[in-house]
Amino acid sequence: MEMNKSGKRFFNFIIGFLILIGFYFLSFYILKLLHITFPPAILGLILFSFALIEGIIKESWIKDTCEFLINNMAMFLVPFIGGLIVYKSLLIKNWLVILVVIFISTTVIIAVTGLFTEWGIKFLRLNKIKTVNKNKGLNHD
Repeated sequence: MEMNKSGKRFFNFIIGFLILIGFYFLSFYILKLLHITFPPAILGLILFSFALIEGIIKESWIKDTCEFLINNMAMFLVPFIGGLIVYKSLLIKNWLVILVVIFISTTVIIAVTGLFTEWGIKFLRLNKIKTVNKNKGLNHD
């Protein structure tokens, strides 16, 4: 019995969602076992990225789920906006400290991202040069 297109797409969505949730729980238990204080979502993202890069997870397995999550991203901001309303008085009282922290942390993140990207580009160029030189050396033998 063959599935229709919408049934297959729904099945792919469920599989992709289970993969994403699986990486979250995997990272949660890794951190719990190692007694490390680190956000499980970040470790899950790192593990997930590694699995994608290495081909352990195929893009087609998660494509429908990721498209759905990206297209409905605004829905995930509702709890955040609700939190702003609930803690309005606290935010008004501490607005300067909050803005300073946001400014400093954003500046640090931009700087670190820029430096890391620059390092990554240099690393990739160096590896490319080494590969080209190695191949040239092999051709002359």
